[in-house]
Amino acid sequence: MKLNDAIGARPTLEKMAGVEMDPVSAFQFATFVREVLMEIQNFEMKRTELFQKYGVEEEGEGEQKNIKILPEHEKKFNAAIKRVLNKELKIEPFALENLGIAVTPLELVNALPMFK
Repeated sequence: MKLNDAIGARPTLEKMAGVEMDPVSAFQFATFVREVLMEIQNFEMKRTELFQKYGVEEEGEGEQKNIKILPEHEKKFNAAIKRVLNKELKIEPFALENLGIAVTPLELVNALPMFK
């Protein structure tokens, strides 16, 4: 699965993680979700680095500071983000039947690559 898939599946994973399940399933799923969230957190740090590398701070109100990507760096920034999002994760998809919870197909649409 790609990092982009994990980011898209985050809301579904977090919702499913909030459902009660038997202890063994809960432990297995918590371990899986933690692994995915750590990859997403690494992406957020990398994205921040790319904003700092290719952007400039703009004046914001109060403590809010915005970083704007300069037009001359936009292509490099977009290419770098795309490379990061296309990173193949070394996370094995989770066996959905092990959860023992009810889930709708609509909830799984954006999370299909996360499960087997």
